[in-house]
Amino acid sequence: MPSGSIAVTTPSMECLTQMIRLDNTGFSRLPRPSFLRATPLALLVASAAVLMGQAAHAQTAAPAAEAESKATNALDSVTVTATRRREPVREVPMQVNVVPSEKLEREGAKKLADYIADQPGVNLTSSGTVGGSLSMRGLTTGPSQTIATVGVYIDDVATGMSSAYALGGFTPLDMGMLDLHHIEILRGPQGTLYGAGAMGGVLKYVTNQPDTTEFSGAVKFGASSTKGGGSGFNTGLMLNIPIKEETAAVRLSAFSDRVGGNYNAVGPAGGTNVDRGHTEGGRLSLLLTPTRDLTIRMTATAQEVNRRGLGFEDMTIATGRPVYGERTRFLSTGEPYKNRTTLWGLDVEYDFGWARLNSITSVQDVKISNAADISPIYAPPLRSLGYPVVSVPLGSNVDQHRTSQEFRLTSRSGQTFEWLAGLYFNRERGNVAGSIDANLAGGLPSTNLLVTGKPNRYQEAAAYGDLTWNATSALSFTGGVRLAHNKQSYSDRSTGLLVPGAPMTNGGNSSESPTTYLATAKYALDKTSNVYFRAASGYRPGGPNGLKPNTNRNVVKPMYESDSLWSYELGYKADLLNRTVSVEAALYDIEWKNIQQPIRDGGFSFFTNAGDARIKGAELMLGWKPNRDWNLSSSLSLIDARLQTDAAGLQAKAGTRLPSTPRVAASAGITRNFNLAGRDAYVGVAARYTGKRNAGYEGSTVAPSINLPAYTMVDLQAGIEFPRFSIAAYVRNLADKRGLVSAEVGVTAPTQALVALAPARTIGVTMTVPF
Repeated sequence: MPSGSIAVTTPSMECLTQMIRLDNTGFSRLPRPSFLRATPLALLVASAAVLMGQAAHAQTAAPAAEAESKATNALDSVTVTATRRREPVREVPMQVNVVPSEKLEREGAKKLADYIADQPGVNLTSSGTVGGSLSMRGLTTGPSQTIATVGVYIDDVATGMSSAYALGGFTPLDMGMLDLHHIEILRGPQGTLYGAGAMGGVLKYVTNQPDTTEFSGAVKFGASSTKGGGSGFNTGLMLNIPIKEETAAVRLSAFSDRVGGNYNAVGPAGGTNVDRGHTEGGRLSLLLTPTRDLTIRMTATAQEVNRRGLGFEDMTIATGRPVYGERTRFLSTGEPYKNRTTLWGLDVEYDFGWARLNSITSVQDVKISNAADISPIYAPPLRSLGYPVVSVPLGSNVDQHRTSQEFRLTSRSGQTFEWLAGLYFNRERGNVAGSIDANLAGGLPSTNLLVTGKPNRYQEAAAYGDLTWNATSALSFTGGVRLAHNKQSYSDRSTGLLVPGAPMTNGGNSSESPTTYLATAKYALDKTSNVYFRAASGYRPGGPNGLKPNTNRNVVKPMYESDSLWSYELGYKADLLNRTVSVEAALYDIEWKNIQQPIRDGGFSFFTNAGDARIKGAELMLGWKPNRDWNLSSSLSLIDARLQTDAAGLQAKAGTRLPSTPRVAASAGITRNFNLAGRDAYVGVAARYTGKRNAGYEGSTVAPSINLPAYTMVDLQAGIEFPRFSIAAYVRNLADKRGLVSAEVGVTAPTQALVALAPARTIGVTMTVPF
């Protein structure tokens, strides 16, 4: 039988974009499942919410600024480290949003999808209640995404993987509420400071540092109930233990979150709340300041996510209604999921006075194991070959290891010339072991159809720097550059019943030296407002293609190249009316070149560069704090993202909209603080709107699309503080709206789509006991 292949992307493996190759021509004609990520959790709305983004501290502001804020009922000062310097967010010449942990806790947020829910233009698609793909400003190719377009950091430590063959590397770290201080969202390419994988932006988890002055702690208990689903419970503990005042302290935190589930299944593997499970995590942070100029911070973070199954619904495309019932699908075999992440970090900082030196070392390990039911696609052809197939599970085990070292020297602020220079070294290795088995009827043993192993390695070295010229007290210019060199290798070994003859092995090597640039100009209109222009470039690494002997080398090259972009942004930031009103507005134009995408030749899947895209957008964020008791906020994102030239691998024509991104998304919220029986209390309402999107590309058979309708979610929050504890209550999706987050066409049947939905109405309460 001639040789061919199947490229498999499965529901549970959507976050991995696993490519498993079989050796049987009959199967190469089968439809290729490729799990779409069509989720923007963005928004429009009426009047509502608890955004407090610009009204809450992102890092400790100067005491004088805090005093001024309280005296005038003004919006609080917000300090961030977005540009690797500590500076007020209003002074940063780009769009930076800050999400305080206090806001997240009040809203009952527990995962990344919750954290960015009211951030228009920031989208997280779902791979069935776990994982997903994170994008900003429409920079995504949806189902064919190979490498992350958004960098995810914990403090100054990068997470994730850089190679397209480190499958699952683009799945963002979904960190629980593990002693977070706030989250910083940096929009636009950050290539000069944050490197590859940050061409669309950066999401930064900023954690609390140990306090050397006093012992403190907190215990948290929470419970929630989801309509049509199970009950959830969560607990948390934080301890801050001073060892020696002004010299040493340790901070411990841990949490456990039981998820009740909200999806059901019918069929041989049917059941209720099949996506139930639990998440646990812990974090240790040690702070040492042996001298006034030397600071050492060591951290260790571990988190494990377990789910009994994934959350999807079988939906009829023509009607948009469920096939088997709300949040229900047909399952022939179970889909357990497990993801364990550990991260070690060491940040040594020395202040010379004229400059600050940082040495940042990190070690990351990620292990993912899961299964997916691919029976609807692969059982019928197997039965036609004579196999009495009951179910066909796809199993996958992903093992990733990453070590990095960064040296950064930052000049003192407030000078005519300010500069920053750094070196970055990164080593990664990973392996994806996949298998396809046929479970047979009549008690016959399972048939091992395919076993694959894909070990891969990635190395990178980079030098970067920027220089700021403060030409006058109002006008400044910044230029930056990052020079990098990376090399990769991978091999692919396949065996099994569907691989005739000897095991099939192929692989490849590659190297390249991309460069990214930054240029900004900022002008202060007065002491509380400024305008800026920012031009920045970004890229994602290319890699090797493991060519076969009969591969058409006119179609597939030995190496696919990095794709790159230039982003141009014009912005305005201001605190107005005695700092009671904040305004942030931006217009941007992104030109994306040589887009990475899969391509098939001879039944095998490879990668190629094809097509360009242009993304034009606008963002507006408003905050108003008229007095101590009221806090209002709103935000709006408008995005037009389209291909400029044909993208052959996607089978998409010029003019086609990019997937997963709504044209319009918005949020709005209002919080009222008041006194109840002598206790501080609050109540708030928030609304978020997600506009229409495409779940793929119009006219494409590789990544076919359906339209995802717009939806609006409304949330409520309320809380009260007592002398020894506080209580917070919340309702998410008050009206229990049906919101389609992502959809995949043709996975279960030609007329059906497999969809992930926004969470149903959830009611919860949390009690916090500080000490």
